[in-house]
Amino acid sequence: MAEANMNRHFARRVNSGPDLERTMFFSDAVFAIAMTLLAVDIKVPQVPPDQLGAAVAEQLPEFGAYALSFVVTAAYWLSHHRLFRLLKGFTGRLQQLNLLLLLFVALLGYATDMLAFYGDQVLGVVIYAAALGLIGTVNSALWWYCSREHMFLDDVDPRLPAYAQVRAPVTPAVFLASIPVAFLWGPQAATLSWLAILLINAVLRYLGSKQAAPG
Repeated sequence: MAEANMNRHFARRVNSGPDLERTMFFSDAVFAIAMTLLAVDIKVPQVPPDQLGAAVAEQLPEFGAYALSFVVTAAYWLSHHRLFRLLKGFTGRLQQLNLLLLLFVALLGYATDMLAFYGDQVLGVVIYAAALGLIGTVNSALWWYCSREHMFLDDVDPRLPAYAQVRAPVTPAVFLASIPVAFLWGPQAATLSWLAILLINAVLRYLGSKQAAPG
């Protein structure tokens, strides 16, 4: 009996607690490395000087994919950072979800290269949209889980996580919805559909500001 109680106590200490720093530092490191490698993958053209302009022009899809991935992933990281700053502590399930998120973040370089070099192919766009969609889906699941388990600090306005749970699924939903668009109407239509992220988020920001306004 004493051994069983000791094991349960050990499990509670290992699988939950107030110290989030190591989880946050590790997560930040994975995000930072993945985002840095996006630029490392873009190589300086090894061509004669008179061909440099044309060679750089050929790299425009790489720069475009890099910029898009950096901006979207930065938004995901900001959401992740804000979430963990609002929490009382961690649980084993929270860490499992967080590791799943980082699993997909680590694939960011591969997905970005697929868009850069095969953005005119359905499969290239589908792989990219799936990767960005899965990152955002798990990020949304983190917000939902923490809200369901009442893991937020006592002084956190409940409207904040409620609003985040509305905003967080927008980006992954658009990316995942673009996958059937790519199969039905082609890769260009799918990439154009990603502009819906800007429109929907703008509407949500406007509605959020109206609700937050006094009176």
